[in-house]
Amino acid sequence: MKKVSILVILLICIYSVNLFAQESVGKTAEYPITFQSGEKIVQAGLGFGMMGVYGDVVIPPISVSVDIAKEIEGFPVSFGGIIGLSKSEYDWTYLYSDEYKWTYTYFLLGARAAYHLKMKSEKIDPYGGIMLGYNIVSVKEPSNYPVGYSAKSSYMMYGFYGGARYFFNPKMAVYAELGYGFGYLNLGISYKL
Repeated sequence: MKKVSILVILLICIYSVNLFAQESVGKTAEYPITFQSGEKIVQAGLGFGMMGVYGDVVIPPISVSVDIAKEIEGFPVSFGGIIGLSKSEYDWTYLYSDEYKWTYTYFLLGARAAYHLKMKSEKIDPYGGIMLGYNIVSVKEPSNYPVGYSAKSSYMMYGFYGGARYFFNPKMAVYAELGYGFGYLNLGISYKL
């Protein structure tokens, strides 16, 4: 089921990027009007779903990212960083008597890169990108658990996403990203510095 979900998300992202890309076929690469080379955007968002979670999510993925626009060989791209936080709990009952609870905290440090598509609208900034980071996992273990082991499991995290920002004024926007990484669906606000 997990492989099917990942495949569906990947196909949706590819289809979305393909729809936006049809707008620029046969044209020279131009930077989107909404996000010019050298500009910076800070965004904060809330994610839904996340890979590598143990148990049930208590705090959904919350992230803050910075994107800096840069034109490379005529291609409109952006580079930046992302930090994120999430929390989950795993409950286990042994022989209907002893209950144990593990609390996991996830702290993501990562880098992002995206390609921005040209649109006729001055308010929409569609993009597709990749993310690579390290998810630092800490755990609070039950003190009375009889078996001695560590449940810590930090890991490299990668992702890909397709998204768009809608600017309702020259500095502020709302955004949505769909993909695989620190949240399968991320929604939030963006601010252009």
